[in-house]
Amino acid sequence: MKLDSRLETLVVTVHLAALSLALGPPIFFGAVVAPAVFRVLPTRDMAGALQSPILSSLCVMAEVSFLVLFGTAWLLTGSGAAKLTRSLLTRLPILGFFAAIVIRQLLIPQIDKIRQEASGLIDSLPVGDPSRLALDRYHRLATGFFSIEIAAALLVLFATARLLTARRAAPPVVAVAAPRPAPKILDL
Repeated sequence: MKLDSRLETLVVTVHLAALSLALGPPIFFGAVVAPAVFRVLPTRDMAGALQSPILSSLCVMAEVSFLVLFGTAWLLTGSGAAKLTRSLLTRLPILGFFAAIVIRQLLIPQIDKIRQEASGLIDSLPVGDPSRLALDRYHRLATGFFSIEIAAALLVLFATARLLTARRAAPPVVAVAAPRPAPKILDL
């Protein structure tokens, strides 16, 4: 299915907007917000309690962005896209979507539950305490899935750039009208 050029412009715009929302906020959160919160607040418990709802909201935004990326990629690669580009642009958003789901639905609730059930502050528990070890394990898993989410968005960015440059490099298809037959005046 070939998109009309005006519709294609709209789809590319929506695709790029979703891509910026899938990539920008997680990078900003991981590079700026999380380190600053842990540095400024007096305990790791307070920092974690603050970041939990922020990260949950960020995951919802990523889930929506990756769903939009899947839909727009499906439309953009419907005709004429290289097979690898189509595969990357339609499968990577699914990976990013499920990474965000895992963080929000499976890991954050467990981390919050451990914080609530821990006897005292996590910071004051001994290093070998089961609650502290479990929290550390879930935090590493969340960080790993967060990295997968960012990597998926980065790869979508590169695949999108490849798709758009391939389209720009391709010669435009010009429809040439077939010459009309000359009318016959006398048919002898």
